[in-house]
Amino acid sequence: MIFDRILFASHLQDDEKLVYVVHSHWFAAYRTLFKAAFFGLAIPAIFYAMFPIVAAAWVFGIWAAFGLLRFFREVADWYFDAFLITNLGVVDLDWNGVFDKSSTRIAFDDLVGTSYDKKGVWQSIFNFGNLAIQVDGTGEIKLENACAPQRAEKAVLDAKEQYARERGLEDEKALKTILSGMVKRHVRGEKEKTHGLADLI
Repeated sequence: MIFDRILFASHLQDDEKLVYVVHSHWFAAYRTLFKAAFFGLAIPAIFYAMFPIVAAAWVFGIWAAFGLLRFFREVADWYFDAFLITNLGVVDLDWNGVFDKSSTRIAFDDLVGTSYDKKGVWQSIFNFGNLAIQVDGTGEIKLENACAPQRAEKAVLDAKEQYARERGLEDEKALKTILSGMVKRHVRGEKEKTHGLADLI
């Protein structure tokens, strides 16, 4: 979680705290990662073992360097496509490259509900599925092949409940302040203004 807080800090506001991160399951990305590792790293290593000459070392070394970059890009693409659950809402990250990334912020006030589904043998065995978050008026956002979707759903609902509890305490405190000001002015014999609620504060 400390690692997540460091890497995702730029996506959070000043007063926002990271509660939980939902990633896609590694099983859904293993084919892409395997291909990048095999064709980008294993193949040049095998060819260099077969032809251990200086020219081959340069050719296969450059090949392996590009393969390594491709492998790290695929890892980053898997890691940074995530839902960030914070104390204020959910941030949907979409990472397609160093220069192609976007995020969508869903406040808890606009979050209507969550749902998930797991289909097939592999999703049941490895505990992953599609996680959807319904947003008021704009449909839903979805993370496919989310790891432990029921745990992620619980994290979203728990964070929303905590947010509502804290928001209720803030509203209660503000109401007490308003009423306290009214009582003080009444005791002093001041006439209450009727222009609006803002004048009572």
